[in-house]
Amino acid sequence: MDSSLVFSPFVLLFAGAVAIDEKKGEIRFDKWYAYIEKGAWIQELLSLRKQVLPAFQEAIACRDLSSFPRELVAKIANFCKQNPIKLKSIEAVTRSIDEELTGAARARLSVFDWPEDVGLDEDEEDDD
Repeated sequence: MDSSLVFSPFVLLFAGAVAIDEKKGEIRFDKWYAYIEKGAWIQELLSLRKQVLPAFQEAIACRDLSSFPRELVAKIANFCKQNPIKLKSIEAVTRSIDEELTGAARARLSVFDWPEDVGLDEDEEDDD
């Protein structure tokens, strides 16, 4: 993956769903599976994922991308500029980790559920 034009920190930060099993040294993200090395990057990744998409959704909802926190932009840039995260024996799988994990296992799933876009009300459309 790291021979591609997009480095693993960026891919993992913006993946739809990520689940990490530190004891087994495994990571699942979207429809991918790989072995990983333990490190501080795991907590940094999970912490950033909890912050980034909710803040982005908020900026979109208020129709003001400049409201996206600059300190978060700096954290994203620093995380994405680091050396690639080694994903050993990476393989594509048929089902997304978001679909596969159920019950208590979903507690280790990092995913952002975007609110449903219900569109404009008829009254709002008339105002334009």
